[in-house]
Amino acid sequence: MKKILILSLLLCFAGSLQAQQLYNLSLDDWSKDGKIWYPYAAGHSNTWDTGNKGTIVLGKNVSEPEETYVAVPGPGKRAARLRSQFIGVLGLGKFASASLYTGHFGKVKGTDGATLYFGVPFTGRPTSLHGYYSFKPGKINYAHKSKASLKGTTDHGHIEIYLTTWTEPYLIDNTQGMILNPKAPNVIGYGVLELTKATDGYVEFDIPIEYKNDKTPTYIGIMVASSKWGDVFTGSTDTVLYVDEFELRY
Repeated sequence: MKKILILSLLLCFAGSLQAQQLYNLSLDDWSKDGKIWYPYAAGHSNTWDTGNKGTIVLGKNVSEPEETYVAVPGPGKRAARLRSQFIGVLGLGKFASASLYTGHFGKVKGTDGATLYFGVPFTGRPTSLHGYYSFKPGKINYAHKSKASLKGTTDHGHIEIYLTTWTEPYLIDNTQGMILNPKAPNVIGYGVLELTKATDGYVEFDIPIEYKNDKTPTYIGIMVASSKWGDVFTGSTDTVLYVDEFELRY
């Protein structure tokens, strides 16, 4: 009887590890420090962050909490509203995609971009990322010279998930061309949902994660962007993306 009990406890413990979740996947918790909105409760270490530290220099939060238009209504329920915008004064500035990601913001680097540290420690192996999104893409009205052919076409958004064997958060620096590569050797699991069409309200999604091997992850990265090509200052100022109620499924 004792052996059966011990075995049951071990199985329950293993199951709890396997079904690991992240803080604030529901996106209900937000707080404001000065003028900046953060996607976590006051006093809580940030699992999530946005680009608001960079855009607030010119008085704008591009990623904010949404309290009335949510996927699952109820007391205290919120969603994330990501609105692509031009950040500048008198026509001088840059187009900015709104983003929401696991990790933390680094710093602004002049007018050329910014750095962020992507990913947080994690050891689970989920099979998919589930949630809800609502998307209203506009026509691209700001385009970097490398994306000039996209001007006038419909903006795209995306939701990505990475499971990796990183030893520390991954430095993204769009001023140096340091971007994410899902085919990198230390990315062991990856899934993506490309957002290309307007939705009529919230749409439920489930992004399958494809694993390259059976290694145990050390980091997880989830990246949401209202404008897919925002890292090269390309997109539409009419684009708005709402996301809500994320869940890691096993």
